[in-house]
Amino acid sequence: MKESGLVVESFTMKASTDCTKGFLYCDDGSGGGLVLATAALAAINKVVMALESKVYATDVINNVAHTLACVVKGNVVAAKVSGSGLAYVNSKIMISATAGQVTKFVAGDTTGTANQSTINAAALVNLEVVGFASKLSADADVTQEMWLGAP
Repeated sequence: MKESGLVVESFTMKASTDCTKGFLYCDDGSGGGLVLATAALAAINKVVMALESKVYATDVINNVAHTLACVVKGNVVAAKVSGSGLAYVNSKIMISATAGQVTKFVAGDTTGTANQSTINAAALVNLEVVGFASKLSADADVTQEMWLGAP
């Protein structure tokens, strides 16, 4: 696994949230901790990647805080949805329709209609980039090497 140049911080996870290494999480704005990142949340919140897997129930049984070390910025190997497209080096990466997993970015079309709500939805998609591919990934791959938190 290639992970380098990492900025790592500890975050509290929301109650009942199980954590999986390589999945992306963010704050949903309701307080209480991080949840699996969705495309809509990623458009307006900072996304981080879990460095370990944890089960909420185990933390409760062991009476330990449900916190997790997460990458804020750096070159990581993130979970990718299989069949979500080929990503070349430097391709933009976004959260997929499967919460917590990434896919190659597909730009929203803001020119195809005069309907304001459709234009707004397409513009929001264009804000959902969470990083850039640092290595080629095939359509069937289930991981994506990427620069997380890249401008």
